[in-house]
Amino acid sequence: MPKELHYSITKDAKVTFNNNADFCIGTGRMGLALQKAYHEQLELVQNDLNFSHIRGHGLFCDDMAIYQTYEEDGEQKVEYNFTYLDMVFDDYRSLGLKPFVELGFMPYKLASGNQTVFYWKGNVTPPKEYDKWANLIKATITHWFDRYGAEEVLTWPFEVWNEPNLRGFWKDSDMGEYFKLYEVSAKAVKEVDSRLRVGGPAICGVDDERWLTEFLTHCHKNQLPLDFVTRHAYATEAPDHHGHYDYQRLREPKVFLDELKASREIIDRFPEYEGMEMHITEFNTFTGPLEISLRKQGLLLHPSPVASDLLRMA
Repeated sequence: MPKELHYSITKDAKVTFNNNADFCIGTGRMGLALQKAYHEQLELVQNDLNFSHIRGHGLFCDDMAIYQTYEEDGEQKVEYNFTYLDMVFDDYRSLGLKPFVELGFMPYKLASGNQTVFYWKGNVTPPKEYDKWANLIKATITHWFDRYGAEEVLTWPFEVWNEPNLRGFWKDSDMGEYFKLYEVSAKAVKEVDSRLRVGGPAICGVDDERWLTEFLTHCHKNQLPLDFVTRHAYATEAPDHHGHYDYQRLREPKVFLDELKASREIIDRFPEYEGMEMHITEFNTFTGPLEISLRKQGLLLHPSPVASDLLRMA
């Protein structure tokens, strides 16, 4: 049981309170936004809570149908289809929401492997051709500039990938390969317009301190674009498995908050990053459904309390 906490409030005491809880709402895969029921639910949320931004997975997944290839005169060529993307982002904008853009996952025709996550099979392998990945990012942002205007898109943060420190979300949780993905992606974003804001590494609470330290060190040494840092936070211990179901317990609040405090301290150790924005781009408690899915794929071998934030329903 959590320990009982006591707070004392004195008369005329003043404490600064920065409330960013309504900055961003998380959602499922991008393709869900094509459904009427999704729109109605999101509209209800916006009418009551009025979030500023929205973030979800699957921007480049095949159900969005953006990345297309065809053969012409014996040569394979690439073209982009933004029809579904326009429908989704037009709907977001009609509800007063700005995208917090997650750059991922990998289109099948551009993927270097077959590893996927979730029942909708988001491909989590690196691109087989990084120049084509960069071109995809640039073409998509350029399309947004044309459709919504540069000044609007400049208010959208760009985050590179999702939880690369987990094998389930990035092949072999290969740190070096993620650093390459980040570098190519961040430079592609800035090539469209240097004023665009890009960040990462979107890690969760597994080996997170090492990952964040190495990521910032890599960005520092290679002078890579970095405008904000992102991570995730899940408040449960490792689950107990009983048949098909998982039962999870909340962590001690101090342990949970200390994890975020440690990330803040790591960022501030770097003079050029001290005070930089840290966005918690996913936050929740329960993680069970995804753990079941990954366990079936053999991607979760040794669950432990250290890995309690590893898996969650996204």
